[in-house]
Amino acid sequence: MKAHFGVTVWLGVCCSMTLLMVVIGGITRLTHSGLSITEWQPIVGVVPPIGDEAWLREKEKYAQTPEYRHRAADISLDDFKRIYIIEYIHRLFGRALGAVFCLPIPYFAITKRIDRAMVAKLLIVALLGGMQGAMGWFMVKSGLVDTPRVSHYRLAGHLFLTILLFSILWHSFLRCAGVRSTTTTTNARFFTAAAVVGLTVLQMVLGALVAGLDAGLTYNTFPLMDGAIIPQSLFSAKLWHGGFLHDVTAVQFLHRLVAVLIVVCAAPLPFWLKTRGAWLFLACVALQFLLGVATLVSVVHIFLAAMHQVFGFVTLAAGVHMLCRLRREGSTCISGHAGIS
Repeated sequence: MKAHFGVTVWLGVCCSMTLLMVVIGGITRLTHSGLSITEWQPIVGVVPPIGDEAWLREKEKYAQTPEYRHRAADISLDDFKRIYIIEYIHRLFGRALGAVFCLPIPYFAITKRIDRAMVAKLLIVALLGGMQGAMGWFMVKSGLVDTPRVSHYRLAGHLFLTILLFSILWHSFLRCAGVRSTTTTTNARFFTAAAVVGLTVLQMVLGALVAGLDAGLTYNTFPLMDGAIIPQSLFSAKLWHGGFLHDVTAVQFLHRLVAVLIVVCAAPLPFWLKTRGAWLFLACVALQFLLGVATLVSVVHIFLAAMHQVFGFVTLAAGVHMLCRLRREGSTCISGHAGIS
């Protein structure tokens, strides 16, 4: 069956908007703007403060937060407006993405441009989108109580939902665009490639833990950490009793370790799989690795850090594309237009 052009374009737009949302979210975090809006108002919050009196009310709400007391007690109204607008754009773009995704689904379903299986798949994505918004607020709330930063675990959960949502959207787009599983490979090689893509997802979640702990602001050399490949503090009994994933050194070391592991595991894939998709994935892995090192040694330069975050999704997209091109021995070729009428 031929994929409907409108459905393909729509899914492509949604994927692109999701990547842009990742960039905006990264900038929001890197500029410490995420806690400037202290309420979650999905409908009323579409309208920004108008007039000095409204801005002063919003600043007064911000003054009740731990971040204000610890980091921004001397912030001017103009500086507050700057961080508020960044978070406002972040939230507004999220609403826009939700509308762009959800509104066309009934039309495509009624006109039979997508079948029931695809409708169910897209409704799952819509549900994930709602969960993502709720998780974002759940994350923000963690920074409004005692400490002037959000929980790094909730930040990782927020990112993981984005990863899941984007992966389903991107896979749907590839199928609609006619990407076919035409390269036959052994089960062992297919599952090895899938495991490397899985490691990429794990690494992205570890990156969120690093970001949430501001772990990138320490040990800004590579490949050594505090003059050693394996820093001595990793062997401290206090670290293991206090929680491995709460420790800046441990989390950054784990992020480095998995990065190297991904490069080593991705390097043979083009020779095993013999597909251009594997070469593209390897190129993305290598560039993402270099971006990570550059972000670290620059002490988390905002541009490099934002690019490092979004390029993680580009690398994931290349990995999903690589897997879509593969067909395991004994399986039938998967059409690129499943679910489309």
